[in-house]
Amino acid sequence: MKKIKIILFFVLIATLASCSGGIGDDLPGADYTNSPTIIGWGKPIVTESYFTDLGILNNTYPVNILGGGDGSPTTTDISVTISVDQAKTTAISGEYSIPSTTVTIPAGSKIGLVPINVNTASFSATEPTKVVLNVTTSSNGAVVSATENTQTINFVGCKSTIANYTYLMTVTSSTGAVYGPVIETVLMESVNSFMTYSAGTWNPPLNPGHGIRFEAICGTLSMPAHQGLVDVYSNDVTPIGTATVDQNGNFTLRYTIGFAAGPRDYTAVYIRQ
Repeated sequence: MKKIKIILFFVLIATLASCSGGIGDDLPGADYTNSPTIIGWGKPIVTESYFTDLGILNNTYPVNILGGGDGSPTTTDISVTISVDQAKTTAISGEYSIPSTTVTIPAGSKIGLVPINVNTASFSATEPTKVVLNVTTSSNGAVVSATENTQTINFVGCKSTIANYTYLMTVTSSTGAVYGPVIETVLMESVNSFMTYSAGTWNPPLNPGHGIRFEAICGTLSMPAHQGLVDVYSNDVTPIGTATVDQNGNFTLRYTIGFAAGPRDYTAVYIRQ
């Protein structure tokens, strides 16, 4: 009897071993190489800044194959249809035109170029405008990404002079700590992109000349999310809302710096001198 039990035990083990390599192989959807090709915008947000009349520029913007399939190049062309989201678009028709709303991603390629003619002579000198484009359909079994199906192209004709001045700066932490008032400058990294001289309430400043990055577009200020602390430390720096430059050239930046003990909020006030 004992011998029979031992034999049955080993038969059971052998049966399980023969099945273990195939668990899930016959389940629906287990063959991921047959998943559809996913299409979407290569750059969901683009800013075009021009401050002089350069005429009409024949720009192109990429629609990409973002994933799906088995990773191999496509064997057939994929036709993609583009449409303008009129409800979200603020640019007037004279600022841009779209020669064709149908774009082809060629077989073997991962990118198709959407042609858009940009008329720099029509850019507003006082406020930004935008055109919002949607990828609406595609062919040959490709599907449009649910998250990368929209592209916003910002047209900016106003150039900020915020870096031309010095500022009396005071920053206050949610802990009650204060740094300032001190005279500081603002560094221009590129057109309409800037960085403050310092960040937080450290005295002296951490890594002077490397503070908070922000953009100033037609008087509206915005900070990129998740920028590192003074280009040295990994502490996460995130914006609190947006801000504007007032009629006297003064502005306020509000941001949060993450710490192991918990985040702290900072309010930095810049008074133009």
